[in-house]
Amino acid sequence: MKELLSFTSLEGVPLLVLGNKNDVEGAMGEQRLIEAMGLRALKDRMVGCYSISAKNIVNIDVTLKWLNNLKGKKA
Repeated sequence: MKELLSFTSLEGVPLLVLGNKNDVEGAMGEQRLIEAMGLRALKDRMVGCYSISAKNIVNIDVTLKWLNNLKGKKA
C-alpha cells in the first residue's frame, strides 16, 4: 500500500478501505483494520475505513455516504 500511495499522481487522493466479509467469524473490525494497515499515519489525504458485508448489505450505506461527502472536498 505504501508504494501505491507514494505515486505522485495519487497525491491527496482520498483512500477508502473496505474490510468485506464482516459476516464471517473472525473478520477484522474497523479498528483492527486501521491498526493493521497503519491508516492513522496517513496525514496527506482523507481516509475512510469500514467493515462491511456486501452479502448482508452491512455498512454499504455509510460507505456510500462517505463517498458522496467527498464531492467538493480536498484532503
